[in-house]
Amino acid sequence: MKKIIFTTLFAFIIVSCNFLASQSPELKDNISTEVSQQLTTAPIELITATEIPATEDSNAATPSPQDPPPTATESPTPTITMTPTLSPDDPRIKLGAPDWKEDFSKANNNFYQYEDAQSRFVYDSGALALTAKNPNGWTGWSLSYPKPKNFYLEATFKVETCSGLDRYGLVYRAPNFENGYFFGLSCDGQFLLRIYNQQGTLIPWTPNPAILQGSNQVNRLGILAQGDRYAFYANGKLLQETKESTFIEAGLFGAFIASSNTSNFTVRMDEIAFWNK
Repeated sequence: MKKIIFTTLFAFIIVSCNFLASQSPELKDNISTEVSQQLTTAPIELITATEIPATEDSNAATPSPQDPPPTATESPTPTITMTPTLSPDDPRIKLGAPDWKEDFSKANNNFYQYEDAQSRFVYDSGALALTAKNPNGWTGWSLSYPKPKNFYLEATFKVETCSGLDRYGLVYRAPNFENGYFFGLSCDGQFLLRIYNQQGTLIPWTPNPAILQGSNQVNRLGILAQGDRYAFYANGKLLQETKESTFIEAGLFGAFIASSNTSNFTVRMDEIAFWNK
């Protein structure tokens, strides 16, 4: 695992990290944990009350660039189980105005911009442009500063030229700059949930017709998190629900990108927002 951390000159602490998933990311993704027993707990419904808990700010110091990178070790892959429905409907239509929103109209406002040999993150014409330069499975990500705990998080991505398992998506519940959940979509219309630094696949690549596949498409990704239960959405359609307890406290969030097939694979995130739950 390779880690790239930056300290901005602005008031917010916004960090970007990188790692090389493997030379064959498709094989790596096949270490998925088998889905286990059906839960019998009562469904959790969306809460639309106007009284909303305050967002917790991150005051943690950014690790020094001189810190040695962590040693990549394989940890036991956490188990994951299906749940009954949190909400089968598009959460956004029930939630009103978000508690936090970034539309990238002000350069360098919430996400750090950077470029290295593998990745590029830059504000461009009202969007954050994410680019994976090389089709080698290297994933780059950038985290923003708020730390919601229970939330609905959503972002809109415009995909440029892509193919196969070129992928992008959201990082959430990241307790630090090296761990967290990664929920992503692929160019060929599949979704995936991974956990780092355990390097385990919680939901393997799974096709779903709600995902618009191919180049020049727009996909809206959503995550509903309540305690240890998660519901994943594409374009307002429920993809799958899970129960997983590795990270259940408030954490950072952001966006990631990786390429398997396309040089300079680029997506543009033109909006990201969350609603406290």
